[in-house]
Amino acid sequence: MQFQLPSALQQELLAYDPKLKALVKEQAPKKAGAKPKFPLGNIPCLIPLHIVREDVQKDAIAEINASAAPDRFHRFTKVINVASADARVVTVAILCHYEQCWYAAWLPGKDDDDYIYGYAHAFKDTATTAKVIDRQIWLNREHYKQHEMGRNSVIYSKAFLVTKDDIVNGNDKRNWRPYGLASYPQKGLNISEMINEFERRLQETIPCWNDTRSMFDRMKCKSIWDTLDVPRDVFSSVPDKSKFELSVENFIKLSYSGRYNPGYFTHTTYSVGYKIKDIITKPVIRKRLQSCLDRAVATYNDPENEYQKHIRYGYKEFEKTMDAIYTVHTIWPDCPIDYYNNYYEELRTLQVEHLLRYLRNDAQVIQWLREYMPVASFFNLLRKYKESFVSQARYHRLSSYSDYDYPTHTLHELADTFSMIGRLLENGKTVEPPKRWRMPDFHDYVQAEAWKIQNPNTKLHQDLFPEPVKVTVDDETWTFLQPMDTHQLSAWGQAVRNCVGSSSQYADNIKKRKHFIVLCMIAGKPTFTIQMDVSMGVMNVKQIAGVSNQRLSQEEQDKYSDAFKQALQQREKQLVSA
Repeated sequence: MQFQLPSALQQELLAYDPKLKALVKEQAPKKAGAKPKFPLGNIPCLIPLHIVREDVQKDAIAEINASAAPDRFHRFTKVINVASADARVVTVAILCHYEQCWYAAWLPGKDDDDYIYGYAHAFKDTATTAKVIDRQIWLNREHYKQHEMGRNSVIYSKAFLVTKDDIVNGNDKRNWRPYGLASYPQKGLNISEMINEFERRLQETIPCWNDTRSMFDRMKCKSIWDTLDVPRDVFSSVPDKSKFELSVENFIKLSYSGRYNPGYFTHTTYSVGYKIKDIITKPVIRKRLQSCLDRAVATYNDPENEYQKHIRYGYKEFEKTMDAIYTVHTIWPDCPIDYYNNYYEELRTLQVEHLLRYLRNDAQVIQWLREYMPVASFFNLLRKYKESFVSQARYHRLSSYSDYDYPTHTLHELADTFSMIGRLLENGKTVEPPKRWRMPDFHDYVQAEAWKIQNPNTKLHQDLFPEPVKVTVDDETWTFLQPMDTHQLSAWGQAVRNCVGSSSQYADNIKKRKHFIVLCMIAGKPTFTIQMDVSMGVMNVKQIAGVSNQRLSQEEQDKYSDAFKQALQQREKQLVSA
């Protein structure tokens, strides 16, 4: 027998009915707990009150506590130049909360002239904070003020005033930027934009270079040497580098000390001055080199200059020209002084100094050049390279990454030639000097010889033309042939100045019968290189190139087509009659 109790009686007897009691408890609406007003902490005011009033700061703290993570920041502003047309709103202080830590930063007031900027941190003393906060901040918390903020709640805070001396002595960190801000772009984007506004305003109040990563680089600059790209150990023999004046004579003394000797490959300027002192102390050369150094000093002392790179321009030109002179002197120690003066523009604009890298400090190559390449021929080559660069439209384009304020050019072809001469001499080969020093002809000859060292001579298939086939077109004799071996292919590549002779891919594919390489001479002169394959009984020309990879004109294509058809007909007759 069962009796259904009315609802009121059920509630009255709930204590006797544990199952119903549990169900009622589960279904009962839960009372919302009181949300804390300051979940991130009711921190003390971090910014000096004469910069931002106390009530304004407290409102900002409450606002940040009530905001979602991406919006936990506040920018304090003021209007400057109120009475002029240049009136604008600028940021004077910032406050934000990110990953368990509060960050504040501000600019000095009009009566504060003893510091550059101020910043402050505040954070709770919790295990969570210890895991995510900047490690240095957490480890230094014992130096912070402690604030009792409710039961079992401690907040650490500390403000710092950063002076010019602090920055000069190495305190150039952006202490107002939250640790790990860039790790979560969506969370930190708005905070980053606010901080960028503050940084732009800070840079307006201090001297800055417009082309350095740190806004404090100019403030840290004690002498011109802090702006130049000079290895640290260069001045190991100089008691006070700030008193080291930029002069040709001082660089000679510096290099004579022998403390810095990196060899051929880097920064030879600091080690070779005394080796070329007889050249660089000649009045005409010294005057030009000293003018480079004087330009660097003048730019450094120019209060209107806002770019560190502009100071380096004159110095880099001096450094480069010194290294170029040393390169020539290393190869031709008896080079007449007049050459350095007459070809000064080539030395300062062409990367002559890079040639030593390709010589690999190789005495054999240097000796070969001294014996077979007159220094006059070398300088003539430099002038021809210079003229070829000037004639190109891109000559006047200056990369923003350049160390110089004028175009410079690498001597790839000449450097490659020197390097390959070294390879040939190293393998006991004889390198015949040219009758006239002309590039790229000599480069192609050396390249072909160097290629032979790395690629042993092997036979190639001559299935199409076992013997040269000659035909006549417009009273001209056309000769078609296939290279008999890889070295003949290399010689052909040298003759027509294309890569067919130096690329192992072409020879490998001939061996595998993937394609034919057919060589064509007109009136006994190498003229065309043809690459062909066969598909379904059809021979296809994949590419055909003239000397230096030039494309054929329509007239040349018509003549070639006529000549090659005749050559195939002759080959057909040979096969039928065999």
